[in-house]
Parts: sequence; structure tokens; C-alpha cells
Amino acid sequence: MGTVPVNDSKDVTRQPVMEVMSRPVVAVVIDAAPVEALRILTTHGIRHLVVLGTDGLCAGVLTDRALAAAWAIDPFGLGRQRVGQMLGGVRATMAHTATVGQVARFMQEHGVDAVAIVDDIGLPVGMVTVKDLVAVLAA
Repeated sequence: MGTVPVNDSKDVTRQPVMEVMSRPVVAVVIDAAPVEALRILTTHGIRHLVVLGTDGLCAGVLTDRALAAAWAIDPFGLGRQRVGQMLGGVRATMAHTATVGQVARFMQEHGVDAVAIVDDIGLPVGMVTVKDLVAVLAA
């Protein structure tokens, strides 16, 4: 295999995350039924949802894998659960002032493949996924 020359003219790790995040935010409320989250994911053709707390602020990110895992454990239990119960242990959020490199490091350190980007008070303004990071690197 040959090596591909690296273009060092722009360090993408220093690029503001606001320039690469996906918008608009697609969200579900924390006390929604999982079937509602699944409907939203399917309708929008996405794999991650921002979860809003009762205060309207970002509570985390729900993945399609978390829904699938909950269903696999107890297919009939989904009707008794709420989206908030399916959030992982990591609150996958970062400030809108973060850089692409900071978001990528957070994702790697915490084993998440999506991060909600929030404003100064915690309102979601975007989402960064591994797909977004690959697009930045491929540009």
C-alpha cells in the first residue's frame, strides 16, 4: 500500500464545531415513550436524537442502538420505559465554543459516536456525529 500525502494547510482539529455540526436539531422529550423516539428516528432517517429535559435543556443523546438494546432485553418493556431511562451514563454534550478536535477527543474518550452541541445555557444548537467528522476529514 502506498501512502497518501497529508495536506497540512488546514488543521481541522482547530476548526469551530459550529462549522461542521448538523442542524437543525432533531429532539425528543425525556419522558417520551421509546416508540415515539423510534418514530422520529425513522421519519428523519437518523441514528441519534437530542433528548430534552423537562426544562427544555439538553439532557443527552439517545442512539438507535440504545433503543435496539432495550428492545432486545425486554421487547414488551418498551411500553413501560421512557426515553430518559435509555440515556447512557455519559451526558454527551459539548459547548458551542468547542473545536472539532475537542469534540473528537471527547467522543473517543467516552466511547460515543454523537455529541449534542449546546449554547451557553444548555439549549441544543446542533449535533456532531462520526459521519460529520469523517466529512470534515474527507474535505
